[in-house]
Amino acid sequence: MLLILSANAIAAQCLDIRLGLGSFSLNRDYGYERPAVGWYVSLGLTYDYTPEWTMGTVFNRSYNVYFRESMAETPLLIGNLPTRAEVNSDHFSFIFSRNIILPFGLKGQIGLGMGLAIDENRFYHPILFDEEQAAYRGVNLVEQYEVGIIFPGQFAVRKALGIRWHLGLQAGVFLDQQFRMRGSYWGPELGYRF
Repeated sequence: MLLILSANAIAAQCLDIRLGLGSFSLNRDYGYERPAVGWYVSLGLTYDYTPEWTMGTVFNRSYNVYFRESMAETPLLIGNLPTRAEVNSDHFSFIFSRNIILPFGLKGQIGLGMGLAIDENRFYHPILFDEEQAAYRGVNLVEQYEVGIIFPGQFAVRKALGIRWHLGLQAGVFLDQQFRMRGSYWGPELGYRF
């Protein structure tokens, strides 16, 4: 009896690999001053458990720049303090998604998940304050790392290009442990079905 019930699920199982590239935005309220729009690359490996449900893992690497304007007037003996800073983030996620059939041969997918984020924050910080001249003597490049749990949300629309390939658009958000938005992304993706 169990074999008969699971036959439909076994027939629907397919493995997809997806590559995405697009725009990534940091949330200004998350602690970054004047963030610029960055970019991301993602690699996903998903598995159709049934025709309606998909689960899989996604790796997303994002590159962003922000500007520390509050530090612009920091007195230095020689030159100015660089205000440009970088945040590179790695997001490792497990996502459970619902497949939706759309008109015109399109397939939609909406999903939620849980994962891990590793942020590498690089910025310049003044060092060695000279009290006589009321200025700093130099700057130091600081690299800070932060690790935390994330909750990704994802939406995608795809069009099949033959039997194995598909092309689509994906968008999503990353929330932190307090469900504050860390960042959002959108862009095209290319997929291959095994």
